[in-house]
Amino acid sequence: MRIEIISTGDEIVTGLVVDTNAAWLSALLLELGWQVRRRLTVGDNLADLKTVLQESANRAEVVLVCGGLGPTADDLTAQAAAEAFEQPLTLFPDWLATITARYASRGRPMAQSNAKQAWLPQGSEILDNPVGTACGFVVRSGQSQLFFTPGVPFEFKQMVREQILPRLKQLAGAQIDTELRRFYTFGVSESALSDMLDAEPWPAGIELGYRSSMPLIELKLIGHSASAADMESAEHRLLDTIRPWLVGSGDTEPAQQILALLQGKPLALLEGESGGALLALCHGYPRLEANFSTLLADELAQLPTVDAGLQLTIGRKGPEGVPLLLSADGMHIGQTVKVSHPDPESRRKILAFAALDMLRRHMLGEPVLGDYLTLTRTAQRS
Repeated sequence: MRIEIISTGDEIVTGLVVDTNAAWLSALLLELGWQVRRRLTVGDNLADLKTVLQESANRAEVVLVCGGLGPTADDLTAQAAAEAFEQPLTLFPDWLATITARYASRGRPMAQSNAKQAWLPQGSEILDNPVGTACGFVVRSGQSQLFFTPGVPFEFKQMVREQILPRLKQLAGAQIDTELRRFYTFGVSESALSDMLDAEPWPAGIELGYRSSMPLIELKLIGHSASAADMESAEHRLLDTIRPWLVGSGDTEPAQQILALLQGKPLALLEGESGGALLALCHGYPRLEANFSTLLADELAQLPTVDAGLQLTIGRKGPEGVPLLLSADGMHIGQTVKVSHPDPESRRKILAFAALDMLRRHMLGEPVLGDYLTLTRTAQRS
C-alpha cells in the first residue's frame, strides 16, 4: 500500500513552524508495517495545493493531508480538494450544527467564519473531531483515498488514532508491506558500522538504515514485502557483525532494557564528571539512589566502593581520562576511559552509557569491560 503525506501551510514552508505532525505520523505508520513513500510540503496557494493533491492521488493508494481546514481566508485545503477532484464545495448541515452546539455549550456565539468549516467537497465522508471545530474528511479519486485532517497537533493525532488508523487497517486487510526490526549499538561509530555492514548488498526487498542518537547508533533492518526467511537471514548477518557492541533491540529504549535485567534490585549511582547524565538514563527506576559530587577522585583506585548491592560510580576527569567503577556484591570492576567527542553534553552521555553498559554486561554474565572502538581505555581494575 503506497502512502504519501502532504503537509500544508506557509508557516511550515518558511520554517516558522516545525512539521512534527508528519514526522510523528511517518514513524507511527512504520511501526504498523506501512512505510510512507513520499512526504511533501506546500504553502497556502490554491493552484499549488490542487497540483500536489492531483499528483499524489495519481501515485498513491492513500494520501494523508494535514492542515488548512481552519476558518480563515488562508485555509484553502477543502477548496483545493473540491476543485482538484471536481467535487464542488457543499454545505454539510450536520457538521454545522455540531460546531454551533459546541460554541453554545461554552456560552459563546459561533463566529460567522466558522461556518466555512462545514463546507466540504461533495460526496466526501466526514471524520469526526471531538476536540475542535475542523472536521476531517475523506475524498476518493480513482484508486486513491485522500484523508484530510486539521493541523493542530492534538486534534490531528486523535483523529489519526480514532478515525484514520481503523480505516487504513480495513483497507490494507492482512497486507503488511513493511517489517521493521531495531537494534542499538554503543562504542562503535556509524561510519565503522557502514564499512562492516554495507560491503555486500542485502537481499532484495531488505535495506539497512542508520540513525545516530547520542550516545547510541540505531540500526533499522527494514523489509519491503520480504520473506520471513530472508528477514531472518539478514538479521543473523547483522547480529554476527554488531554483536560486540549490541546493547539492545526492539522498541524499548536500551537503558530501560538494561534496568529490567535488575528485576527490582536496588541500584545506587554516584556521579561526578557525567553531571547527572546517568541519572537521566535511569530516571523512573523505582529502587534508585542517586548522588552527585564534585569531589570524587580522578583515579580508578581511589573511587569509593560498596561491599553489598549494586553501585555505579563515575569519577572526576583526570590526566588519564574518567574512571568508571561497578561495585556488585563485593566485586569491584572498573576502567578509566578517554572520550574525544567535542560536545560536552555528548561526552557526559557517553560516560553515562559506558557505566550502564558495564552493569548490563555484569547482569548478563559477560565480561564487564567491553572492547569499544570510540573510547580509549587507559586503565582497568578487576
